[in-house]
Amino acid sequence: MRFPCRLILKELLHRWVGFALSLVAATTAVALCVGIAMTQAAAEKETRRNARDIGSNIFIIPARCDLYEYHQQGYSPHAMPDSSIDRMLGAGKIAYNHLIPTLTAEIQVKDRQARLTGIAMARHPKGRPSKSKMGIVVQPGHLHLGHGVAALLGVEKGEEIELLDRRWTIERVAPEMGTADDITILANLEDAQQALHREGEISEIKAISCVQCDTPEDTSLGTLRAQLKKILPETQVYLMKEIADARVRQRRMMETYSPFVMLLLILASGAWLGVLAAINVRERIGEIGLLRALGYGGGTIGFLILGRALLVGLLAAILGFAIGTSMTLTFGPEMFPVTSGAIRSDFHLLAFAAMAAPLIALLASFIPAAWAIGRDPAVTLREGQ
Repeated sequence: MRFPCRLILKELLHRWVGFALSLVAATTAVALCVGIAMTQAAAEKETRRNARDIGSNIFIIPARCDLYEYHQQGYSPHAMPDSSIDRMLGAGKIAYNHLIPTLTAEIQVKDRQARLTGIAMARHPKGRPSKSKMGIVVQPGHLHLGHGVAALLGVEKGEEIELLDRRWTIERVAPEMGTADDITILANLEDAQQALHREGEISEIKAISCVQCDTPEDTSLGTLRAQLKKILPETQVYLMKEIADARVRQRRMMETYSPFVMLLLILASGAWLGVLAAINVRERIGEIGLLRALGYGGGTIGFLILGRALLVGLLAAILGFAIGTSMTLTFGPEMFPVTSGAIRSDFHLLAFAAMAAPLIALLASFIPAAWAIGRDPAVTLREGQ
């Protein structure tokens, strides 16, 4: 055993270029896989956050509101009690999350029609806490003006205006959107209820569906409607399929992308190690023939080739983990600024790499080793001369 190990070390020193190329290939693959694994949790959280920020994909309106009327006006002209959201929150586990109550009405602004929408912070059912705010938050006594309304009033951020017999501070002027948002004024929900003299009323509840979106549309929507019928029988719910599908596509892309990239890295590095192992065996034909002529069997020859591969794999696991961890901790927070807290070193990855990298290196060198063992010693010795 000591003699083959000594031969492996001497061969590495003699043919260090091939060994270095194999080590670089394997280390690079391990480092990239470690980086992907370390950022996977942050990437998934960031993807969920971005998918959530696409917007609400379901809306709940009073049952007496006609769907044509809702789409023509862009909001429900009918009201429901704002206690409706409390009933949903108290219903236990439901397929709704990020519940946002709103109250919308048309108002006059300098003889022009504008839309005032009172909006509250998103609320969450029990068991589904959220660590971050979703949507727009308007502070009491403040307004967010659409671009068209701000231009009509001739005001900018920070100024005060009088509207509906109240003094308001302009907290934000939105950029031009090219939609009905340009003529919309956003206010805190309680402020809007008081200004419109509609205390205790809301016109709509926006939310995000928690039904598995890979189920058929009628099944997921049926689940939503069945739950809502038990909680708020005087309301109706509709699913915005385009937004729901966009959220599903984004999540599925993230779920399949990382495994695909890691598999590609493993296959590419394995193929490269196999080619380098074949080249190494070809260069050592004379040495292998001489060892066979001296009486060393196929086990020793195989140990020389596979032992070299095993050493490459072990060194690549250690170096790849160190490099991958260092690079990920340095640059990962820049890639995922919102969820950077989920990026942390994981020594379980070192243990996994220490098993996987040598195994892949051994598999990649198996065919060259089998070829060398199966060759006739006389032919091998003659070809090495």
